[in-house]
Parts: sequence; C-alpha cells; structure tokens
Amino acid sequence: MIRKLEEKDKKNWTKLYNGYAAFYKVPMNTEIIDALWGWINDENHVVNGICFELDSKIVGIAHYRTMPRPIKAKYIGFLDDLFVDPDFRGQKIAQKLINHLKSLSNSNNWDGIRWTTHSSNDTAKKLYNKIANNIGFEVYELKRD
Repeated sequence: MIRKLEEKDKKNWTKLYNGYAAFYKVPMNTEIIDALWGWINDENHVVNGICFELDSKIVGIAHYRTMPRPIKAKYIGFLDDLFVDPDFRGQKIAQKLINHLKSLSNSNNWDGIRWTTHSSNDTAKKLYNKIANNIGFEVYELKRD
C-alpha cells in the first residue's frame, strides 16, 4: 500500500532515510532528520513524503515536491529522494512509488516528474531507463563560501 507519511512512521522512516544517506555517503544527524521530518509533516512546506507499507511496516520512501518549469511555464513534480529497504528490493517497490508519483502528476496537472541519480547508481538506472527518458542533463552544484 502506498500512502502519505504520518507521525507514527518517524522511527521506521528514520531508519530508511539513514540508509539512503549512507548509500550516498552523506553524514546524517538528528538535526537534519528532525528538520526534514518537520518539513514533511508541515502542510505549508513544499516537501511531501510517501511510503510503501507492507505488513504494517514501511519498506520504501519517496520525497517529492512541486517545482516550476520556467521554459514551459508549467509545473513539474520533482522526486528528491527514493529508497527501498534492501531486504525488500526486487519487488518493484521503487517502480510502484514512481508510478504513484505519475498518478499525482496527472491529478495535479504537472508536466511530468523529474529526478536525478548518481551516475554510479547502476541498479537504479536500470529501472529508470526502462520507465523514463534520460534527458541528458548533468547536474552541477555551487556551494556557498
């Protein structure tokens, strides 16, 4: 079952998000966890969270937001984070979460869904290449001083 993340999910979500951060080798701490959890549970914030629940346990998470697409003067859904518990991979959970976002795209009149992944994430790219188009852009990040 796919549903919005709820307050009761914080412990399970934290475990999954720590796994996501570890995969990308990003240090994680309670300050970041609490801030992101606050954003997800704040109806006035732009970050939304959904989960895949199996036997009363969330085993997959996705964070997304609405983002303007100026070149088309339309909005698009942006998938920020997607993670499935390694013990539950191979069950098409990631694909089901993305399909759910596609249905949200239709109901919100977005011009589609966009996301990025690291170039070394071959497992994810196998799925993404089956269900979406790689539009060829490379991502750059300019850090503040």
